[in-house]
Amino acid sequence: MEVSTPGIQRQNIAARIDRLPLSREIWSILFLAGLSWLLESYDIGIIGTVLPTITKQFHLDTFTVGWLATASTLGIVVAILPAGWLTDRIGRKYMLALGTAWYAFFSLLCAFIPNIPLLLLLRFVAGFGMGAIFPIPYAMAAEFTPGHKRGLMTGILDSFLSVGYFAAPLLGFLANSWFTSGQSWRFLFLLGGFPLLYVPALLKWMPESPRWLQIRGRSSEADGIVHHLETSIEQRLQKPLPMPRSSVLASSEESASPLAFLRRPYLKRTLMMWVSFACILFIFYAIQTYTPTVLIKQGYGLDNAFLYTSFIVIASIPGKYAVAYALERWGRKKTLIVFTLIAAVSAIGFGFSHTVLLSLAFGALMSFFGIGVDPGIKIYGAEQYPTSIRALGISGFECVGRLFGGALAPFIMAFIIAGGGIAGSYIFLATVALVGVLAVAFLGHETRGKTLEQAVIIEDERRIA
Repeated sequence: MEVSTPGIQRQNIAARIDRLPLSREIWSILFLAGLSWLLESYDIGIIGTVLPTITKQFHLDTFTVGWLATASTLGIVVAILPAGWLTDRIGRKYMLALGTAWYAFFSLLCAFIPNIPLLLLLRFVAGFGMGAIFPIPYAMAAEFTPGHKRGLMTGILDSFLSVGYFAAPLLGFLANSWFTSGQSWRFLFLLGGFPLLYVPALLKWMPESPRWLQIRGRSSEADGIVHHLETSIEQRLQKPLPMPRSSVLASSEESASPLAFLRRPYLKRTLMMWVSFACILFIFYAIQTYTPTVLIKQGYGLDNAFLYTSFIVIASIPGKYAVAYALERWGRKKTLIVFTLIAAVSAIGFGFSHTVLLSLAFGALMSFFGIGVDPGIKIYGAEQYPTSIRALGISGFECVGRLFGGALAPFIMAFIIAGGGIAGSYIFLATVALVGVLAVAFLGHETRGKTLEQAVIIEDERRIA
């Protein structure tokens, strides 16, 4: 039987979505978005896994290692702003599929390179596709999830990233035992082309964001998607959904210009996100890219370094579930501050560790809190901007964050570590984390429990404007 919800088709799309329960239909959308992140995160994390082998095989110096570690991140930085602008024009679904196909194709080519300059070029170009994808899953999570569940759902969604990051060193450990000729890194890049097979599934089953469709004037398409969700949920529950609340801020959603995130009332939150996101990404890249190298320098063999790195990285998965719970329990600001502070202390402990037990303990804590906090800062960023500029606003702090937190982190860590300063490099990492804490503490505002449309309005900034 088909159960209709009378009279609500003309209601604001956002109000209709915000009263939907977390159903199988919503979960399937978020699963598709999460799987996109899982596949991409393997491609990003693979460079930290292959670096030790490639460095030895090609006799790379510190400068070249830094460039190789940074190449895809630089591609992300170059592409992410124009891709964000394009995502707000052509839609979330098609940009997600295009970005996935792009990076997977160039990652596949990396398996066949004869020299390092070509590998650098291909990693840089692959970064264009990665940059296109980054903002989309948590924009989709924000736009399909009710306000009181956004933090929880983003934490769960972000755990897909950790699975991909965990898979890279784990597969590196396995491949190193399968290939004795030093060619295991080619096999790992070959696996990076697997997402090409996932693109048709995205195009077939991923719906477009109804919030985006509505602000682009495609209301009938938006209504069709939401009506399908409503009908499916009502059929399963065998009762009508509650009536949606009055539509919220529809006019402001439609009026934001493309560069509005650089002007009032969004400028303050943009500055906050640029600083805090860069600092948190610095922690992530330091852990993901250089943990195998640091462990090898501390005297562990290649196989053990990969295995221990996998253990450290996988600790971020429960960390992301913990932050998802804390976001709704404590609020966004308190959660971000507490998790990042503990990550800073753990980083110092890791830098001064000289036993396996201490390295694993502090490394796991650093990952649990330092990478675990990622979904918190991401959903917090998505809540700063209206739908019309959300992808571009997210792309803005992703661009700045990955330039300073991603592109510079490998160089800084490489040169400090090369100078014999493992402990000093993690003291520096802790200092960076503290800068991020200060940005959230003094420039951030609380968004817990608000609808996505309410979250973009701040009373003190409205008075300034």
